[in-house]
Amino acid sequence: MKLSLCIVGCGSYADSVLTEIHHMTDDFDFYFASRDLSKAKAYCERFGGIDYFGSYDEALSDPRVQAAYLFTPHHVHLENAQLAARHAKHILIEKPIARTIEEAEAILQAARDSGVRLMVAENYRFLHTARRAKTMIEAGNIGRLRLIDIHVEAYRPPSTPWRYDATLTGGGSFIDAGIHYVDLILNLGGMPSQVYAAIPPRVHRRSEGEDGLVMLANLPDGAVGMINFSRATPKTEQRNWIAVTGSDGWFGFAPYGSEIVFENTLVKRTVRLPAAHRGVRGMALEFKESIEQDRPPLMSGEEAVKDLAIVLAAYRSAAQRRHIPLDELISPSSSELAEGRPQSPFPLDGGRLRRG
Repeated sequence: MKLSLCIVGCGSYADSVLTEIHHMTDDFDFYFASRDLSKAKAYCERFGGIDYFGSYDEALSDPRVQAAYLFTPHHVHLENAQLAARHAKHILIEKPIARTIEEAEAILQAARDSGVRLMVAENYRFLHTARRAKTMIEAGNIGRLRLIDIHVEAYRPPSTPWRYDATLTGGGSFIDAGIHYVDLILNLGGMPSQVYAAIPPRVHRRSEGEDGLVMLANLPDGAVGMINFSRATPKTEQRNWIAVTGSDGWFGFAPYGSEIVFENTLVKRTVRLPAAHRGVRGMALEFKESIEQDRPPLMSGEEAVKDLAIVLAAYRSAAQRRHIPLDELISPSSSELAEGRPQSPFPLDGGRLRRG
């Protein structure tokens, strides 16, 4: 059975995803919506769509459309998700789910009230490397988990104008792209109890948000998670490497790679995997199957709220220079949540970051 899926927001990342999934014609019929009708038409023609729209409301009110894949900027995720929910469309939304816990909870509530499925498009959950890494940890191949060490370094200024604005993004590069690696830590190591983070001096001066962040997380059973994430490292080649250490062994991999290097004190070997991909085919199928089977998707809204809470805790830690317990952000007894106040990822003053 096909799912009629409307692509909402026809930007460059939608192009990357559609390049991998548009040929899945046994599973999806594609529709396209953009506030620029000519862009929606161009995407529809290029990717073999059924129809296109110059209005999000027009697209999501069309009875032919069953679900929406939201590629829109962070600051309109809540608005667009509520629009889809009002029209009873299932929702696949790009990460991060929102800028604040309050916005994220409102999205979850809108989906619950309308009885639609909500999934966040965290493609790292569906990478061959990440799935095999999780299996290796759960099987005890490296003994007791001790450390997840993630290094991501590149020189990459914000790619679109709105990403320079900390209010629109909800922060900087960490909430936008670093959240992938936050999800890797959550997926492989479990939910942190607390985090500590620091932000290096900014290089991309036009950006209001940070362009790098270092985070240390206390994971279950004494394990530790570390992320060194940078979009401002002046080098010609980017580094993207995850190393996982246990009591009896170690392995490392590049997320988009096709192998995992494993070793212990006796042996070293390479685990070969299927050809590398971005994980979006499996992600799209999981969304479709969760609707057909009437079950929560693997990357549910609740899972995405955990990712967001870790990012926001890291921002708060960097601003306040202290360890931040995660229950400050996601516990129902949290005073900020109980009083219904928004939780800003950064202390903001007139849209500008205030340090410390």
